[in-house]
Amino acid sequence: MAKEDKSAEGDTGIIKAGASGNLDDKLAAAAALGELAQTTDLADNDRRQAHDILATLSRDAEQQVRASVARAIADYPFLPPTIAEQLASDVSEVSTPMLRRSPVLTDTFLADLINSGAADEQAQVSIATRENLTVKVSGPLLKAGGRRAVETVLSNASATIDNAGYNALFARDDLDGRMLTLVSAREGLTIPVVAECHRLILTDRFDREVGALIRQQLIKSYALPPQMADAIVCAALEDSLSQATADIGATASELTTLSESLHSHGDITPSLLLRMTCNGSLEFTVAAFHVLTGRPREEVADIFGMAGTERLADLYRESRLQPFFRFALVTAIKRMMEERQKEGQAYSEKPIQDIIRDIVGFYRGIAPTSLEQVITRLCHEGERWSKEGSSAPSPT
Repeated sequence: MAKEDKSAEGDTGIIKAGASGNLDDKLAAAAALGELAQTTDLADNDRRQAHDILATLSRDAEQQVRASVARAIADYPFLPPTIAEQLASDVSEVSTPMLRRSPVLTDTFLADLINSGAADEQAQVSIATRENLTVKVSGPLLKAGGRRAVETVLSNASATIDNAGYNALFARDDLDGRMLTLVSAREGLTIPVVAECHRLILTDRFDREVGALIRQQLIKSYALPPQMADAIVCAALEDSLSQATADIGATASELTTLSESLHSHGDITPSLLLRMTCNGSLEFTVAAFHVLTGRPREEVADIFGMAGTERLADLYRESRLQPFFRFALVTAIKRMMEERQKEGQAYSEKPIQDIIRDIVGFYRGIAPTSLEQVITRLCHEGERWSKEGSSAPSPT
């Protein structure tokens, strides 16, 4: 014989009487309804009566009563949507538990509430804390939500955010380092999002120290994408990294940590080192060779200081970097070290021009153009050289 639903007719009768009494009676009725709602085998008729009482109390003139109802049934999965939406659209004290927890509220309702402007910032924050927030809701919050709501979404590890949501965030006029720091700490960022974070750090909209922390977090969590991204994205990220490293004045220890992180992902590439060197970040290049070769940092720095072609070439060989780039990087290191040793001389583009000239003179198929285009061409030729298994070019 099938199990009969449990009858709570007596309970609902008492609760119904209380719902029409004084304030204390109504509050007691609301609490009792919350307990009744937890009953999984409630008879259909009793459940309907309970819902009727809830509908009455959710419209009560006393805010305290409506708030008590909302707290009592916020997690109730069988609540009629009309009651759930009514409570969720009420004042903050009433709506907060519903917006945070009610499983009855649909994504469409929540998104409409945000897009219509009906949700104040407290309501937005409540929505942003919901478990397993979907892109249909996170997107509108990131686009039009207040600052606290945006930070709450980004801090919500269970929230799903797609590229469109991040793009809406990046387009905000009030985007700041705090928001970008929260982005960098999230898991599952796509390559385009990581690349845009790198680009934004270089726009001088954020404090340099904050920018450096964000970049370190991104590099720690997300490998620069030579293995995953196309050459354009890779070049853009390397260029961004080289510029940022030159600007932040990192210590030798910090540069070593950065190099170790990059090396763990296989992201210390000849093209990155060439960009770093030509951008004046010789300390990073020293740290990178220290990590790649295992030689003491001071010893690597001494070899750089002597700027001897053969010793630099030997150091490059020990690094096991692609042989094709050896001449280009050794030449760049030597020329930039010579420039550094010239005290009191104003900055000029001449060392870069000299490096380009030497590279063009050495490698066949490299035309005299901008440094970026020369590096791009070197990458292309180096890839072709690797595929063909040709011997590395050497000085004539």
